[in-house]
Amino acid sequence: ETQNNLAAAYINRIRGEKAENLEMAISVYQKVLLVRTLEVFPQDWAETQNNLAAAYINRIRGEKAENLEMAIAGFQAALSVRTCEAFPQQWARTQSNLAGAYHNRIRGEKADNLEMAIATSQAALSVYTREAFPINHAGTLFNLGLAYQDNSQLSEAYNTFNTAIETVESMRSEIIIGGEADRQKLAEEWNKLYEVMVEVCLEMENTTAALEYIERSKTRNLVELFHNARSLPQNAQRISFQEIRSLLGEDEAILEWYITFNGFKVFIITRDSTQPDIWHSSDQDLEALHKFVAEYIVYYIYQPDYWKKQLETRLEKLAKILHIDQIISHLPENCLRLILVPFRYLHLLPLHALTSRRLKQNTEETASFLELFPGGVRYTPSCQLLQLSQRVNPTGEESSPTRLFAIQNPTEDLDFTDIEVEAIAKSFNPAEVLIREKASKTGLQQQLEALQNADIAHFSCHGFFDFSNPRKSALILAGAKITPDNVNSEEKSYIRSRRGETFDIAECLTLEEIFDLRLNKCSLVTLSACETGLTDIKDSTDEYIGLPSGFFYAGATSVISTLWAVNDVSTAILMIKFYEILLSETRPPVAIALRESQLWLKEATVQDLVDWVASCKLISDERKEEMQNSIEFGQRPENKRYQSPHFWAAFCAIGQ
Repeated sequence: ETQNNLAAAYINRIRGEKAENLEMAISVYQKVLLVRTLEVFPQDWAETQNNLAAAYINRIRGEKAENLEMAIAGFQAALSVRTCEAFPQQWARTQSNLAGAYHNRIRGEKADNLEMAIATSQAALSVYTREAFPINHAGTLFNLGLAYQDNSQLSEAYNTFNTAIETVESMRSEIIIGGEADRQKLAEEWNKLYEVMVEVCLEMENTTAALEYIERSKTRNLVELFHNARSLPQNAQRISFQEIRSLLGEDEAILEWYITFNGFKVFIITRDSTQPDIWHSSDQDLEALHKFVAEYIVYYIYQPDYWKKQLETRLEKLAKILHIDQIISHLPENCLRLILVPFRYLHLLPLHALTSRRLKQNTEETASFLELFPGGVRYTPSCQLLQLSQRVNPTGEESSPTRLFAIQNPTEDLDFTDIEVEAIAKSFNPAEVLIREKASKTGLQQQLEALQNADIAHFSCHGFFDFSNPRKSALILAGAKITPDNVNSEEKSYIRSRRGETFDIAECLTLEEIFDLRLNKCSLVTLSACETGLTDIKDSTDEYIGLPSGFFYAGATSVISTLWAVNDVSTAILMIKFYEILLSETRPPVAIALRESQLWLKEATVQDLVDWVASCKLISDERKEEMQNSIEFGQRPENKRYQSPHFWAAFCAIGQ
């Protein structure tokens, strides 16, 4: 018994060489079998045979084919004692292990081996029922589905994976203790199930089902929170392809990305699509994308100046890796508007700023997405969340926004933020603005009613995204900044910016607190702050965790957020121009107003900007000279000072 335990310790050993540890485990198990014989200790003998077989499955040394044969022999030996009648659970576990060995077997006919894998998995399921052993049931179904898939029995694979998904989703719905964290852990563990299901759907050329399963796997926590908070029926937690199409206008298309273990795919949908059109990448494209994103993040965090300098070149490289030209060529010529649905780390990238070639009326045009699609480019975490936000806040004839709530320069180090909010507030009546030191946590709580009754909420401040713990992301309010001398208090929790500043999180507006807001009257939240559009990218399920998700849940229908630390001066100019366009007589949608202001800022010369400040009725006379001096400083009149994507591409329109 002690030798058996020693072998188990070698199996799990962390130090030493893994191959050598496995050899030691195999050697010890073989010694155990000299005492644990079939005749004297049949149950213990069967247990050791099962464990020895599992060690052969994982063995690194020796010939793989021979190791698999030894494993199969060991599992079969164990089954001579571990019968279904006498030891049903152990029998089912050994049958499941044997199925895996047959699936990977090298010797013998592949078709025969797959049939054996299928038969042994099916046998295990007679004990591993959903009711009695839901986790084992789902795992065995997953392996059975893979065997069916490899055996080209696609219909059986589809049905098996679907049953496994139903089991996992049933387990998820029953989680009470542990709540959101445990549901997310379960989703991450079983995300592979959705991946293989999508692959099977594509092999069956059922692209509609593939897209529906992708949507079913995305943003599950947020979708569930939406349903629970608004008492929507649970069976509505899935979106059909028909419903996805109904989200689109005649001149609009959705580009939805999905990343699997062997490449990334783009699902292209228009209102007239009978099924999604799909573009597939190669394995090499996926490797290139992984490398690109890793470098992009490292340079952004640790060498921001170099990242800024290289941004335009990097975006050109990204457009090639993503094969944007090929994807755009799938769109009909009448497509004027885009909805982008990124996946995982693609949420960090300004896809709307990528350059592409597009053929229109037999003329090829090369420009950014914003220029190629005059109806605007907007983002959504998933089609289902877009649908849910429309249900809660149906579009249609709406009165013009009149009520503004704004946070203005709470840290008192953003001079042009003061100019920005002062100018914007002139277009609203009433306008409740918390200025500088008044924009504290206490001040916000005292004016909570004004925020919840606002048509538009505008936050012009510092933002903070915590890559290691996204739920600690926050908007920085007055009084939050603390000196290093006061950091040692055990009662406080802190966040530290990459500029080295420390903030008391209790004095900030955190993501968790944003979820508790009620903004059902709010058509737009503008986050004129740094890093407010960043989301958690470690999560393999594409759970959308970031400040925009909090505001969507709170009730906002549109959010403008940023993908990096933005420039104070150019942001003020862009925001004032955005509201000028948004509140003009034509009342364009948010995406169009943002597009027009971004392209204007990109192409405007220094002289254009100086003239605009002079004529802008929203900017007070005493502020105009200060703003013009900043624009002109070190520049020639003909220079396009803010042409770099660093100044304009950070801003994204998310939602309706």
